[in-house]
Amino acid sequence: MSNRNRIVAALALLLCPLAAQGQSRYALGIAGLYGQPLGPFADNVRRGFGLDGMGSIAFDQFGIFSLKAELGYVRLAKKSEPFIAQDFGGFFELESETTSGVLTFGAGPQLTLPSGAIRPYVGGTVGFARFATNTSINLPANESNSGQKETLYDETVSSDFILSLTASGGIRFELPFMGRGILADLGARWHRNGEAEYVSSEGVEYNGTGRPTITPTRSDADFIVYRLGIVIPLGRGNVTVAP
Repeated sequence: MSNRNRIVAALALLLCPLAAQGQSRYALGIAGLYGQPLGPFADNVRRGFGLDGMGSIAFDQFGIFSLKAELGYVRLAKKSEPFIAQDFGGFFELESETTSGVLTFGAGPQLTLPSGAIRPYVGGTVGFARFATNTSINLPANESNSGQKETLYDETVSSDFILSLTASGGIRFELPFMGRGILADLGARWHRNGEAEYVSSEGVEYNGTGRPTITPTRSDADFIVYRLGIVIPLGRGNVTVAP
């Protein structure tokens, strides 16, 4: 038997116990995010918070190699100001609100240890990042007939759509009390965005009229997100163990 065949046979014997467990081929997940800006980006933005979701499909019967797609949003800054407006009926209060954030999407390979108490994984994606800032005029809840805040006007005042590369890693472990093979997911993802235009908190200035002055910043906009979430396996793969 050649050296190559011996290596293949050894790997098959090593992985057979994993295959016998019938690893799930598909999985969905959701996680909360804490964003940490890097380099020049950290000089203008302190932190961010958000959510992401992912879906994966395994390409082998063991669940080791898979294709994963991720969609996430991190809010970077938010400012608001109440102001008084006038119409034919008199004076009433409105609120101007400006929100900046980054929408991310990427797809790429992932390698995972599919069984055991601790299941590490590494991966990477190619996709996009969209840095955008929106300004809205809102009717406060105490002024609204519905008792809820109502958006009267919304405008995108800054937007930049760029290529984004990511590298990620983390660990997963089972949560027996949740059933269905649900896993906790603890990890980090580095976003290599390069140069982008965005609006920081300091780039939004209000003057009492409800019309903010927006000053975008252009710099490198790399960041890391720290993730805490769950992964839900969907179904079981068909596994055949050859003699």
